[in-house]
Amino acid sequence: STSTPLLAVALGANSTTNGMLVRGLVKLNATHGGAVGDYVYLSTSAGRGQGSAPSGTGDIVRIIGHGADATDTIYFNPANSWVEIS
Repeated sequence: STSTPLLAVALGANSTTNGMLVRGLVKLNATHGGAVGDYVYLSTSAGRGQGSAPSGTGDIVRIIGHGADATDTIYFNPANSWVEIS
């Protein structure tokens, strides 16, 4: 339900030691449910992506990348803009 201007994916259990990915290929903990090239949206569940735009009141709609396979790998390249559903 929230989104900040800068998004990144932790590359390990300790982001200080392992680093953060701001753009590139990443395997998510959950499937995005789309096909190769489909948009992947910021999920309503923290730390996840999803294959369809959220639609609930107060949800943030933000594209975070594109499917790199049909399951859980995406090209992470978050959009610089987003909208909040009212």
